[in-house]
Amino acid sequence: MNKVQEFLENRFAPWAVRLAGQRHLAAVRDGFIAFMPFLIIGSLFIIIQDFPAPGWQELQGKLFGDGFNQFIILPKRATYDLMSLYVVSFVAYKLAQSYKLDALSVGALSLGSFVLISPISTTVDVNGSAVTVNRVITLGGWYGTNGVLVAILLAILVTELFRFFIQRNIVIRMPEGVPPAVSRAFSALLPGFCIVSVMLLIRLVFLGTPYGNVHQFIYNLVSIPMQKMVANNVFGAVGTVFSISLLWSVGLNGGTIVNGIMRPFWVPLQEANLAAIEAGQVPPNIITEQFFDLVWIGGAGATLAVVILLLIRSRSKQYRELAKVSLLPGLFNINEPIMFGLPVVLNPLNMVPLVLGPVVITVINYYAMALGLVAKPTGVVLPWTTPPIIQGFLITGSVSGAVLQIVDMLVVMLIWYPFIKISDRRRAQEEEAGS
Repeated sequence: MNKVQEFLENRFAPWAVRLAGQRHLAAVRDGFIAFMPFLIIGSLFIIIQDFPAPGWQELQGKLFGDGFNQFIILPKRATYDLMSLYVVSFVAYKLAQSYKLDALSVGALSLGSFVLISPISTTVDVNGSAVTVNRVITLGGWYGTNGVLVAILLAILVTELFRFFIQRNIVIRMPEGVPPAVSRAFSALLPGFCIVSVMLLIRLVFLGTPYGNVHQFIYNLVSIPMQKMVANNVFGAVGTVFSISLLWSVGLNGGTIVNGIMRPFWVPLQEANLAAIEAGQVPPNIITEQFFDLVWIGGAGATLAVVILLLIRSRSKQYRELAKVSLLPGLFNINEPIMFGLPVVLNPLNMVPLVLGPVVITVINYYAMALGLVAKPTGVVLPWTTPPIIQGFLITGSVSGAVLQIVDMLVVMLIWYPFIKISDRRRAQEEEAGS
């Protein structure tokens, strides 16, 4: 155990800290965090439109008219279906801020650059004939979740190009006395012209390829293989929860690190599930970011089960008081009191159930959904503080999701029980000796 702790503290933790602080990964993470409220807003309207209750659709039509179903979903169109436009702007803005550049100019340039390299035409059906409509930005497709990876890469590219010009002072300088806002606008003129020219060149190059645009190229080359090999299977799911739990065992927020890397590959799967729900079909994908929300019952490590176990089985007064203090935060998926109070962090004994519990229930949840015993995630995004069981019901749109989280908590309690028993006995003996 001492060697394990030494490895975690001296080798693993410093590497993980450097990874978490890497400038570009941090910008991607912070950009998505900035967009998260928009996703939650869109999801709330999706829940209103498709609340999992018998007769809900018919009731909406009777109360508000037949067109209400499509009217109430408009906030989803303005958020999910334009996700890539938000992401490219926010990621570029955060990265530019870290470089102390004119973040607003960089964000706007990235947004314009994304449109420049993206298709601005679509095909519509008119009386049974396919008609191409030019000069339109479509909802969904490359402007939605399918373009997120390109949005991230483009945000980084545009910011680095802008920084290249600023660092080498290749800008138009205005005379002294010119208002700062005007001066900043003109300093972005030359870098902006060159960046826009590069984007036009990229568009021209890909127009001459079988892909037609850079989105299709990246999607075929990276996104589809990553979804199949890593993002959308049980092995990838287990690897994800293992990594997050291991990072938490050394006191690092594993979700912010791992999710930031994997999220671009999850969002298209999530969008596919939403589209299926809208069409009245069964969601095709098990693995979405919401699948992992079902696993983190009470926070990373599914530690609400630990709190309940301490409440009902602990002999130690200190542990019982800790459980009482940790219960309310745990119900809202805040687990720092139990993680640092037990402690779980940097405790080799507790590291084993911390990692093993989420891995086991991930496998259970995956196959329960694969076998049709539990409904798959619908794709809606909930506030991360949504209490468990309610969360399971809303994420899957089914009572089976709520039941699954109850089963998960029981499984995690069984895994933790022998470890808690050891720690509790030691602590109780210490308390008795000190009294």
